[in-house]
Amino acid sequence: MQAERILIVEDEPVVALDLQQTLMEMGHQVVSIATSFSEAIAAVHQDQPSLVLMDIHIDGDTDGIDACEAIYQRWKLPVIFLTAYADDLTVTRAANTKPFGYVMKPFESKELLAVIQVARARHDTEVMLATSEERLAMALDAAQLGTWELSHQCGKLDGDERFYQIVCGGLRPFQNTLDELLNQVTDHDRNRVSALFQQTGFFSDTFRIRRSGKEVAWIEIYGKLICNLRGEQVLIGAVRDVSLRKSMEEHLRQASVVFSTAVEGMLIVDANGQIVNANPAFFQMTGFQETEIIGVRPDDFLLIRRESDPLYSVIAASEAGFWTGEARCKRHDGTLISILQHVCVVRNDEGETEQIVVSISDISFIREAEQRLEHLAFHDPLTGMGNRYLLDQRLAQEMSLSQVSGGNVAIIFIDLDGFKAINDSMGHHIGDRLLQEAARRISGQIRRYDEAIRLGGDEFVVIVPHLTQHGDGRLVAEKILHALAVPVKIDEQQFRIGASIGIATFPHDGCGLSEILSAADSAMYEAKRQGKGRICEYSSDMTETVRTRLSLEQDLHQAIEQQELEVYYQPVIRLSDGALLGFEALVRWNHPISGLVMPDQFIRIAEECGLIESIGTWVLDAALRQLSLWTEASGTALVMAVNVSPKQFLQEEFVSILDAALKRYNLPAHQLEIEITESTLQDFQRSRRIVSAVRALGASVAIDDFGTGYSSLALLKHLAVSRIKIDRSFVIALPDNARDYGLVAAMMNMATSLELDVTAEGVETQQQAAALHTLGCPVVQGYLYGRPQPAGRYTDAILLSRNNAAGQ
Repeated sequence: MQAERILIVEDEPVVALDLQQTLMEMGHQVVSIATSFSEAIAAVHQDQPSLVLMDIHIDGDTDGIDACEAIYQRWKLPVIFLTAYADDLTVTRAANTKPFGYVMKPFESKELLAVIQVARARHDTEVMLATSEERLAMALDAAQLGTWELSHQCGKLDGDERFYQIVCGGLRPFQNTLDELLNQVTDHDRNRVSALFQQTGFFSDTFRIRRSGKEVAWIEIYGKLICNLRGEQVLIGAVRDVSLRKSMEEHLRQASVVFSTAVEGMLIVDANGQIVNANPAFFQMTGFQETEIIGVRPDDFLLIRRESDPLYSVIAASEAGFWTGEARCKRHDGTLISILQHVCVVRNDEGETEQIVVSISDISFIREAEQRLEHLAFHDPLTGMGNRYLLDQRLAQEMSLSQVSGGNVAIIFIDLDGFKAINDSMGHHIGDRLLQEAARRISGQIRRYDEAIRLGGDEFVVIVPHLTQHGDGRLVAEKILHALAVPVKIDEQQFRIGASIGIATFPHDGCGLSEILSAADSAMYEAKRQGKGRICEYSSDMTETVRTRLSLEQDLHQAIEQQELEVYYQPVIRLSDGALLGFEALVRWNHPISGLVMPDQFIRIAEECGLIESIGTWVLDAALRQLSLWTEASGTALVMAVNVSPKQFLQEEFVSILDAALKRYNLPAHQLEIEITESTLQDFQRSRRIVSAVRALGASVAIDDFGTGYSSLALLKHLAVSRIKIDRSFVIALPDNARDYGLVAAMMNMATSLELDVTAEGVETQQQAAALHTLGCPVVQGYLYGRPQPAGRYTDAILLSRNNAAGQ
């Protein structure tokens, strides 16, 4: 039996001493005897008894029942009441304090012993239960669990304060029905949760509920069916708010998806720098297998570090714990790629490095694109040659080296002959292929340390350094000229282009970059002026020629606006009777300083600077306006022949422009004849379509300068032209030159066979006229019958011709 430390509260001394003696004989210790409420409270506080024997009736205004209640609430000590008698009210009050027993005075020792033992057992049990409940409450609090109980018999669901906080968001006990709880569960989970409460064993699940304010929370629930003390089957369990855990799980899933599906390669490296994990993109990017890299340091097989690149250990030790930089990476097959590397240190709560995350992005395509852009910045995309930027850079470099070494640098300026006509007539697709072939031939004739440049259009420059003699550049130029002279075959068609080449040598012909290029350009224009297909070396007098040409080009832009252009007219005569059939319109330029400028001095310039279409349209309009005046004045249906450049003729809107001009001056189309050169016919399909459209309009089409170009019988056979004009080069030697006589005869026979009209140009003597008449040529023009003159010079003659005809 456990010995107790007992406080006796008894106001009768004899009873108190007897009780003390009895207790001591039982082996207990009486720590004190009190006679009143205050003494009892003081004794408990001072002597710390383990049990109190309390007389209900004690001294003072406060009885033993009040003392019992105060002692138990404060110290949880077991109290046994001593009483000799008590009324019903006193007994009821005493019972409400839940005493640990009653001893009736006078008492029996055995009864007292039994009561003390029972009180001790009950008190120990209550202490153990309270401790257990406290531990349970602490465990529930630590686990953040709310408890609940469901009685199927009455359908009532009870929960503690934490249950209500978790489920409803408040702090008070939950007392409601199961249906009320299920109403808060989301639609997706409600049926499953309802089925949980029908379980007969242990269950657990997670589901979503809507708390106040429409907040959605994740709840984890545990439950088990048991029988309570009353024998009723009830479900008891606990709930926990796992929203944070679910959110973290979702973040982990997202991170896992990002890790698995990211296009960047990712490595997880431990604190020792060894790889512990890698994502699929890394293996795809590098070609390694997982077994080859786990436990290995990236420096040992992957990264090619530069001296400036920090080690992972250095990054981990830094305050920032982060580094981004470019590096080179060696793939499994040994190839190298450029990468952008992001290194991020993962630290624990103590700031120690746990892992290092390395992200690797393949930027090889960026570096390749940069190289391509750099190449494009200095090279021509069509031919692959260097461009003007590379020319300036390379020429400046070679000139600087030449000043040190004492050698010469030749600048070869190349302009393709006949390219513009082919490009305008055949289309840019043919022109581009011609340029590519020309570039290939030029590059094939130079040394490996020479530089070939395409300036633009059909102009090229070759830099030839390290020459010992002033004229050594000509040898390279001659090789290029011969290579370009070989015909080019494209799509079963053969083209001849050739080139005009100018040469300037540094430092002999100029000391500055622009000066030496200008000298080579001047030499090239001199080659063209001399008849094309040749090489000219720069001399100082060429500069003035080039300046004159440039001045003409600038002035030509204002010529139309300033009304400096004028149409001259040359009569076209019927050879049999000398009758006037019409005129050919020929443009002249009344330059304010240079005077009258002939077409051969500015037409090519107009073609090169893009003015030929506007000039051609103006000439057509002026000629038809004059024809309208002459027709009205003479009453004669004269024919006006107008030269049209290939570029103007082959434009899509040409026929529409023609039709509009005829309507503007109320002229029938048969009074207009369009003259084109043979080079226009090289784009046969396109030119045939336009020729047919012009003929359908009612106008005629003549081939000018026939015999000097590329016409063939096959072309003429399938082309709806109406006339050929024999070039003056075949007429000038008639009748004495038998070869030219035979050529003209052949042309006449061909025209007769093809049912073509014929006009002979350049007739200057009676002998030439007689020979042409003998050969059957019906129509002529030339100085013999009239030079090209302004319209006013022929108006009187037209009127006189009309009057003579009327008098007859």
